Amino acid sequence: MVLAVIAGVAWASNIVIVRWALDRTAAPPLVAATVSVTVAAVVAAVVAVVSGQATPSSEDFWRFALVGAIAPGSSQGLFVASIGMIGPSRTSVLIGTSPAWSVLLAIVFLGESWQAAVIVGTLLTIVGGALISWEPGLDARRVGVMLALATALTFGIRDVVARQFNTQSDVSSWWSGAMVLSAAAVVLWMITAVATRGKVASGVRSALPEFLVSGLMIGLALPFLLEALDRGRVGLVAPLSLSAQNITVVALSSAAFGANERTRSVLIALVLIIVGATLVTTA
Repeated sequence: MVLAVIAGVAWASNIVIVRWALDRTAAPPLVAATVSVTVAAVVAAVVAVVSGQATPSSEDFWRFALVGAIAPGSSQGLFVASIGMIGPSRTSVLIGTSPAWSVLLAIVFLGESWQAAVIVGTLLTIVGGALISWEPGLDARRVGVMLALATALTFGIRDVVARQFNTQSDVSSWWSGAMVLSAAAVVLWMITAVATRGKVASGVRSALPEFLVSGLMIGLALPFLLEALDRGRVGLVAPLSLSAQNITVVALSSAAFGANERTRSVLIALVLIIVGATLVTTA
């Protein structure tokens, strides 16, 4: 439980730091995401080495590399762009719909069964996401909402793939976190090189000082979350970490960026999505 809360607070700190850093750099969101995930990969690798756990096999590597390529590899740029468009609170709350996506995908692709709690929890997360999408004055930022929901979907896909692979491997959570983030960094560098036509040096120089702490938070959050999942039930760890993340994001972003980060719609959506995610993951 402690590890889950630490992971949630670290994710939340990263989200708020990203919003703050975007205001202080001219780097595109994709370059910023690449920098933060690269720093995170280095941090996670150091933690893995220090942990003293056995190094993973080549088979473990390609499995977790695939997970990292899905998220945060393919989604981190969308995630950072969404934070810049609609703010940290709304992005974090919408990302909270990911447990519903992961369970629905597991039902379709892994043959998991429907339960009443899953249906109710999914409906609650949908209503919570809709509250953010329909919030007055957000019309000009609908793209940010769609980017956050797309990121949540990639997290759901990642969870299903990771769930399937976890049953086939006994690699430590510290090494799996390092492999996921390293693969994500490689994918992001490739996407960034194509998107910027190889002209990334100036963007990296601008983003590195501002997104260094963001990378540190990600590099600590993922291994802590995976270690929590290794020690405790998914139904306990996932909603606890998600709740800690969302509550911390709303509190920190309200203090840093003002009352617009804690509107009535945001708070109601926060409660609905936390309750929905709890029902889905404990079913």
